[in-house]
Amino acid sequence: MIRPDTACQAPDRRLISLQSTCLIASWLEEHHLPVEPVLAGSGLGSADLQTPARLITPEQEQAVFANTVALTGDPLIGLKLGQRMRVSAYGQLGYAMLSAPTLLDALQVMLAFPVLLGSYFRLQLGTLPDGQLALRADHYHESPALRQFNVELCLSSIKAMLDDALGARLQLDAVHLSSNPPAHSDHYRTYLGDCPLLCDQDAERLVFAADTLNATLPLAEPVTHFEAKRHCQTVQDSFRPEPSALVSQLSAQLEQQLEAPPTLEQLANQMHCTTRTLRRHLQRAGCGYQQLLDRLRFQRAKLLLNREQLPIYAIAEQLGFSETASFRHAFQRWSGTTPRAWRQSQQHQHAPF
Repeated sequence: MIRPDTACQAPDRRLISLQSTCLIASWLEEHHLPVEPVLAGSGLGSADLQTPARLITPEQEQAVFANTVALTGDPLIGLKLGQRMRVSAYGQLGYAMLSAPTLLDALQVMLAFPVLLGSYFRLQLGTLPDGQLALRADHYHESPALRQFNVELCLSSIKAMLDDALGARLQLDAVHLSSNPPAHSDHYRTYLGDCPLLCDQDAERLVFAADTLNATLPLAEPVTHFEAKRHCQTVQDSFRPEPSALVSQLSAQLEQQLEAPPTLEQLANQMHCTTRTLRRHLQRAGCGYQQLLDRLRFQRAKLLLNREQLPIYAIAEQLGFSETASFRHAFQRWSGTTPRAWRQSQQHQHAPF
């Protein structure tokens, strides 16, 4: 089931991996082009490419992108590089997608970890007026000169990842662009599939028929899926910027009221500030109010589930859920499994040999 306006965007202040830079270097070497010029002005050297676990800033990556566009002079370079970013290049995020039960689950996993995905857009899954599903990309805030490159890199890489998860080429119903048709638009079919390209739209989109995302994935495996998602959350949390004092105070206030969670407006009144101020600080911390509430509820739920004598319905009540079924669905969304199954898995892990 799709939640309305399922969306994600990485925070402005973040560190990202060298994977895109390493893929660009590999592509350049294959085409007998020098690597050093694309690193100029980025603060990176060739030796850094031997340690892909190193983290860099978005500004460094964008400098590499700008140099790549200038060096190659290839208008298709964003589409080409996007196709090189296969799902296996994304580590545990890739495993979580490959082992998901359906293509929709794989897409929602991708949206759940924006820092690991490394997109420069807000990605949002929703329903169009005609009932089709669309992955929308908007809120771009990097160099205007690199917008076309970043749009094409984003759309092409997401298409490649979904193709890999499906084990076949995914048929799109349409591709939307917010710009005029690029001069190379005829080549979009090669990288994004044989579907209409609609320009001058209100956002960039990949459009699917509603039943397309219900496809069962060939490598679905529930245990691997659960473990990979858990690892992704750990890694994403380690990349998270330090919250401001206001966000820490907000978290503490909210944690004390999980049994009857207040609205963001009510919290703002309690903290003697405006709702707009709270939203701004949350955005800088890389999360929204609902994400923060979900995170605190999930943490509390895991603690309460370790108490064997506490029934599931009582845990649901302590977390502010009016129905046990609502808590069960929420916990499954957070963890990939049910509260009962999670409790049993913990008991099994701690059982004596």
